[in-house]
Amino acid sequence: MYLDNCVDIDFGASYYFLRSWLIKAGQNYMKKTKDIQNVTKDKILEVSGKLFVRHSYRGVSLSMIAERVGIRKASLYYYFKNKEDLYFAAVEKMFEELDFEMEKIINKDIDADKKMKGLIVTYIDFSLKKEKFIRAVIQNFPTRKKQKKRFDELTKKREAIIGKVKPVLRDCLKKKANGIDLEMMACIVMGGINLIMEDLIYNDNKDSVNSRELAKKVFAIMVKR
Repeated sequence: MYLDNCVDIDFGASYYFLRSWLIKAGQNYMKKTKDIQNVTKDKILEVSGKLFVRHSYRGVSLSMIAERVGIRKASLYYYFKNKEDLYFAAVEKMFEELDFEMEKIINKDIDADKKMKGLIVTYIDFSLKKEKFIRAVIQNFPTRKKQKKRFDELTKKREAIIGKVKPVLRDCLKKKANGIDLEMMACIVMGGINLIMEDLIYNDNKDSVNSRELAKKVFAIMVKR
């Protein structure tokens, strides 16, 4: 009698509804977990990059990085195999960030002169922000020969950035570009900026840098105008 008065239940539909809900909830949880992991990994790379530049590869420990990030040392091994792996990941991230900033200038609809000045300003500002990010780190890495493959990957990233500067240089120089090794010229320009920034940063004069004024001077010397 009681059963006759009950509303019919479609157990099949209920099962599939519950199954779908659980799958969706699981996917949302995984996505949230992944987002948290990505944020933590980015923070580890940011902090470790600054420490490697300031204290050299030898002067930085995983304990130091973990303390600055605010996590346990053991948690670092969830993301990276060891200190070397973390080091290369941090430097690669810096290259990617620089590449991203330069791409924004290259994709602007402006003339070549403004584009070149913009690239120089970007490189100067990035050097200030990262405190001479690449040269100081690579010079202090202790086992370069053993890590040739990883260093070759960094070299490719550097060459890719140089490759993006070359066409802009060509457009700036116009007829003067004939017979000039643009790759060498791009390296000289970036290397010159490195030397200037190194002197300013290590003598604690980086706050006095006006990137736009410095870019104008570098540009004027470069194109001889």
